[in-house]
Amino acid sequence: MSAGKSIRYLPPRNSLLWLVAALSLSILPIAGELPRWLAAIWIFVVAWRVQLFRGRWQAPSALNKVVLVIVCSCGLYLTFGRMMALEPMVSLLVCAILLKLLEMQSRKDAQLLLYLSYFVVGTQFLFDQSISALLISGACIWVITTALLVVYQPQGHLQPKRSFWLGGRLVLHSIPLMILLFLVMPRIGSLWSIPLENHGNTTGVSDSMSPGDFSNLSRAGGVAFRATFDGELPRQEELYWRGLIFSDFDGRRWQPSKNQLGTEGENWIRWGESQNTPSVLNYANDNEQPLGRHTSYEIILEPTQQRWLFSLMLATEFESPADKSIVQTTNQRLVAQDPIRQRMVYSVQSSLDYRVEAGGLPDIVRRTNLLLPEGFNPDSQEKALQWRREAGSDRAYIKRLMQFYNRSFVYTLDPPLLGRHTVDEFLWETQQGFCEHFASSFVVMMRAAGIPARVVAGYMGGEYNSLENYYVVHQYDAHAWTEVWLQGEGWVRFDPTAAVAPERVQQSLGDLQASLVENFWSLGRYRHLEFFNQLRLQWDALNYRWHKSVMGFDSRAQDQLLDNWLNGVTPLKMVLFVLGAGGAILVLMTLHLWWRSRPKPMAPALKAFARTERVLERRGFQRARGEPVGEFLRRVASANPSVESIVAKMVLMMEQALYGNGEFQPQEWQLLFKQLKQQIPRRRQLN
Repeated sequence: MSAGKSIRYLPPRNSLLWLVAALSLSILPIAGELPRWLAAIWIFVVAWRVQLFRGRWQAPSALNKVVLVIVCSCGLYLTFGRMMALEPMVSLLVCAILLKLLEMQSRKDAQLLLYLSYFVVGTQFLFDQSISALLISGACIWVITTALLVVYQPQGHLQPKRSFWLGGRLVLHSIPLMILLFLVMPRIGSLWSIPLENHGNTTGVSDSMSPGDFSNLSRAGGVAFRATFDGELPRQEELYWRGLIFSDFDGRRWQPSKNQLGTEGENWIRWGESQNTPSVLNYANDNEQPLGRHTSYEIILEPTQQRWLFSLMLATEFESPADKSIVQTTNQRLVAQDPIRQRMVYSVQSSLDYRVEAGGLPDIVRRTNLLLPEGFNPDSQEKALQWRREAGSDRAYIKRLMQFYNRSFVYTLDPPLLGRHTVDEFLWETQQGFCEHFASSFVVMMRAAGIPARVVAGYMGGEYNSLENYYVVHQYDAHAWTEVWLQGEGWVRFDPTAAVAPERVQQSLGDLQASLVENFWSLGRYRHLEFFNQLRLQWDALNYRWHKSVMGFDSRAQDQLLDNWLNGVTPLKMVLFVLGAGGAILVLMTLHLWWRSRPKPMAPALKAFARTERVLERRGFQRARGEPVGEFLRRVASANPSVESIVAKMVLMMEQALYGNGEFQPQEWQLLFKQLKQQIPRRRQLN
């Protein structure tokens, strides 16, 4: 290594270990969001620091530092391509901490590193706000606080266990103040609403569909959203959570119609009165007729980086959260004004019985939902025309097609690959597939017969958790079905998957094929074991309460809570509340610290001797520091022979009480004490 000037600050071994452990723990939870090459930089820096401690290497020279800065800067630019985004900025912070560790020259540098580590712990919540993240961050803060104590205590590195528990107590003492600030600080929006780099669609339904997409998504773990119903729960087979409508088909891939994406300048989306203010939209027009069986529910949607929301058909009322606006499109979808970059809560009321556009379709909508690409799937188009003529009506034709699916097809997550004519090969050759195969082929057969139809993408069903009375919908519940327009009935839902595998509609895919859709370490894979299943449900219920009560504690919830506590919120009441609650917390903390540090009660023998010692001190006998009780009393007796017998008895009583099994007799000691005072004159000075 290049030689540099010797370093001025070399922390003791235990202090260095605590420092490295604190920095490592603060970075480890976000390691998955950082470039992989940063791990090599971290190992290199720690190795150099260890060799520096051992005296094998010199401190880095100016050239070494410049080279490392250039390497890290180029690495970040090549990895992200830009710096003004969240992930590259967090990575830049980690790089700065690593390089600062290498050039640490004083205790102040070590202190700065640990303070930066606290900040890195906070960045964990930019990526994850679960209970697990809270517990991990608490452990990190504990270790960082301990490292601060070890670095600054004179002998802290010699007592790591004591410093560890002291650090834990300091963290516990801060929790009441943290809770108070959480309750009263204004809710100004979350830092984690900053856009994240979107490395693919790892969550949520994709904005297009081709063979295999939903199969892959159904193998992905994780929660899509949770839904809580007011009142009676819908049946499992009614839980079709609509998200996207696919009307454009190029022969292999389905996509939303360009007129339905809500792009700027289109009139297909109806916003509220203001796009920048929360609103409750009551949507109704002549083409939508709610017929009854209303159900209300609240959805906690996980981040998707997309704008579409999920709801049951037909959404008649919906309420946006305090910092979001949601709208309804003309094809009855719910869409957020901005991409969902953080967990979102919204409420919906739906009518499970409805008619939509039963009176007729606009020409552009009809043409869009009848269009098929030229040169694709000729066999299917020919067969559709033949079957429609033979059936005599749209309903009879749909019934025959459903019977065909029920009789000839197999539901599987591993279907054979398809070539150019995907629908022809699926319907007349392989006859094995997943939901997107059934939905895609069904819509093609409808359109080929002159019946408007479209593919709907979203989620099907969900797992009911009776502990908190809600449904949890996983990524593997992703599903595709169809909507067909029939004269006098409007858009009607048909699910060809239900004709092939009715159990898929009646149960969650996790219950049917847990070994395929859950990874080895997931508790959901072992849901057939009662203990693990209950543990899984308990943990998910705990997360649900956390998201609803803590992460959902927005400005409206805060205003309602403070209004209930203070009987109306005013600036004066808020100041008095904060001062009163904060003062009470500080008083309780002070009392707790005093109680733990108070002196232990003295033994009766020592308490009696302390009084005797004070009296003898006034008579000129000063006990030396560390002088044993017996030696002190014998010294008093040697200066005054008349009390030798009294002192001998007192020494014997004291030694038996302190070092033997004898019981101290206060009355006998008091009698000897009076005799001693009578025999020793006042203010006598020893030579």
